Amino acid sequence: MQIDWWTLVLQAVNLLVLVAILGRFLFRPMARIVEERQAEAQRLLDDAASARDAAQQADREAQARRDSVVIDRKAIVEDARKEAEKQRAALLRDTEAEIARQRSEAAEQITRLKHTENARVGHRANALAIDIAHKLLEGPARGLPVSSFFNGFEKALKALPQPSRDAISGDPARAELTVARPLDKAEGAMLDAMIKRNLGKQASFTPRVDPALIAGLRLAGGGVEIDASLRDGLGRIAAGLAAEPEQSDEGG
Repeated sequence: MQIDWWTLVLQAVNLLVLVAILGRFLFRPMARIVEERQAEAQRLLDDAASARDAAQQADREAQARRDSVVIDRKAIVEDARKEAEKQRAALLRDTEAEIARQRSEAAEQITRLKHTENARVGHRANALAIDIAHKLLEGPARGLPVSSFFNGFEKALKALPQPSRDAISGDPARAELTVARPLDKAEGAMLDAMIKRNLGKQASFTPRVDPALIAGLRLAGGGVEIDASLRDGLGRIAAGLAAEPEQSDEGG
C-alpha cells in the first residue's frame, strides 16, 4: 500500500483549518455560552442558597417568637395563678375572720340571753319568795307589838345628821308618822318620848295606821324617811336578792 503524503498533509492542514474555524466560530461562543450558563446557574444557586438561608432565618425567628409567646403565656398563666391564689387566701382569711366574728357575737348574745334569762328567773324566784314570805308573815306579824321596832327606829333617828333632824322637827305638820296597827297608850307615850328625845320637844306627830306596813312604823318628812317596818325589811331583802345575780355576772 502506497501512502500519498501530500494528500495526508493537505488533509491534516484542512483538519487544522477546520479546527481553527470551529474553535473561532463555534467552540469559543459555545464556551462563552456555557460559561454564561454556568454563571447564571451559579447565580441561581446562590440566590437559592440565600433564599434558603433567609427561609431558615425566618423559621428560626418564627420559632423564637413562638418560644417567646409560649414563655410569655406560661408567665401570664403563672401570674394569674399566683394572683388567684392570693385572692383565694385573702378571701379565706376574710371568711375565717367573719366566721370568728359571727361566732363571737353569737357567743356574746348567748351569754347575754343566758344572763338575762337567769336574771329574769332569779327576779321571778326572788319576787315569789318575797311574796310567799309576805303572806306567811302577814298574819303572825300583825300580832307583833310596834314597840318591838322602837330600838331600830331610835337608832335610825340618832344616826340622822342635825340638818335632817331640824328638817323633820321644823315642820311637824308636813311630816307623817305611820304605824302598822293602832298604838296602845303605853306605846304612844313611849314613841312620843323617843321622838322628842331625838328631834326636840317641839316635835309631835299624830300616828296614821297603814296595815300595808305589816309590822313596825315609818316616819317621813323634810326629805327624810325612816322606815322600821317589816314591809321595808322584806323590800331590802328583795333588793339584795335582785343585786346578787348582777354581782355574780360581773364576777364571772
